[in-house]
Amino acid sequence: MEDNEKNQRSFGRHIVQTSSDISFCAGCNACGIVCSLVHDGVVGPSYNRIFMEKGTQSMVTVIHTCQQCADHPCYEACARKDQAMCLDENGTVFINDDFCIGCKRCIKACVFDPPRINYVKSTDKTKRKAKKCDLCHTRLEGPACVQYCQVSCLKLS
Repeated sequence: MEDNEKNQRSFGRHIVQTSSDISFCAGCNACGIVCSLVHDGVVGPSYNRIFMEKGTQSMVTVIHTCQQCADHPCYEACARKDQAMCLDENGTVFINDDFCIGCKRCIKACVFDPPRINYVKSTDKTKRKAKKCDLCHTRLEGPACVQYCQVSCLKLS
């Protein structure tokens, strides 16, 4: 997708990285670890819902997460919409693991490159599921990545 087209998109509430004037991401991956622990009780790269891009020359780490697009292309593409890919009352798209069949349609529909939806690769077909940021919508304290960021570089938009 062209950058211009991305800039014209409308997004919902989502996780953002604070300005480098305020805080630098240390690249510790605490956000990804706590995210997968809170959601799945395990830690592994395919369980992350938050993605880090470490600059090779600049040494600056950039955080990428789901932007909760207002038109919800991942939700619209889901083969089991309203069962596997759902919308809550705030417009936050979330995945219900019990119904996700791992078809990857949501990943293909993501407008970002690379997509902001992860996929659990497993030899056990029942464990192949899509994973995306849901802003910890069932967690009273809000997103765990924001709460446990060691340098407070994450916040809600």
